[in-house]
Amino acid sequence: MSEQTFGRFGQLLLRFQYFAAAHGVFDFDAVDEATASDFVYAHGRTRHGRVAPAAPATRYLRRSVLRMCFATARELHLTETDPTWGIELPPRVKGFTRPLNEDEVVALRRAAEYVERPTRHAAAAALALAGGFSGEIGHIRSTDLDLAGQRVWIHGSAKTEPRWCPLDIWALRVLTARAQYVRTASASEPGPLAVSAQAGSDEQIQARVCVALRDLLKRIGLAADHAVRPASITAYAGWETFSRTGRIEAAARHLGMASLDSTAALIGHQWKTPNTEREGGSDAR
Repeated sequence: MSEQTFGRFGQLLLRFQYFAAAHGVFDFDAVDEATASDFVYAHGRTRHGRVAPAAPATRYLRRSVLRMCFATARELHLTETDPTWGIELPPRVKGFTRPLNEDEVVALRRAAEYVERPTRHAAAAALALAGGFSGEIGHIRSTDLDLAGQRVWIHGSAKTEPRWCPLDIWALRVLTARAQYVRTASASEPGPLAVSAQAGSDEQIQARVCVALRDLLKRIGLAADHAVRPASITAYAGWETFSRTGRIEAAARHLGMASLDSTAALIGHQWKTPNTEREGGSDAR
């Protein structure tokens, strides 16, 4: 979790504490779905001080924070419930693929690692968040990891260029553990990190990666969002690079994409301003 995300989550949890206390709720087991739903949908105030319904993005963020809070509480044996499980929110957008938000990425990491052993699901998530597409991820092996350089070699595909992609601390830890597990479990050459070692065509291997990533997206409640697909995870990596550098070219290089237009569309960046007027003015004679 980044420092910025940690601070935002902490603020929202504090607000929920006050909200729950105002409704006579003071411990985890007393929080029911109605209380959690009321908080998710609670009205807020605009910057001008007016009371207004919460924006869709705010409702999604509130639900993500509560889900993570109760997931942690269950790990600590403070409760056995999750009052957010039945809270359904309408899809935010339709018709295109959107990048995951930072809070959704945090939830994805948790869902990927909420197991006893290093799984291919966690490896697939780590490689997608590093900038790999589903058609590339299934071919990556432990020999493609540069642990000292904190990066992974992506071999490219028919649509993308080969490249090095950086690994953050979480991805480095997950992939190191997965590589060790694959080496231990295999009597011959280490198999791929994110799929089974079963042979298959490129299309079949890509399909296995997509199944793993879709399963994780379903676990964090994004199955109903028609704009969220496995590419949404990869798109987050491109968006993070663009946010850090301010350059669409940097995002394109990170993702191995040759088209700046396609890169901008994938990460949801409107980088061209439509020109609706003819040069010289529409009324010129």
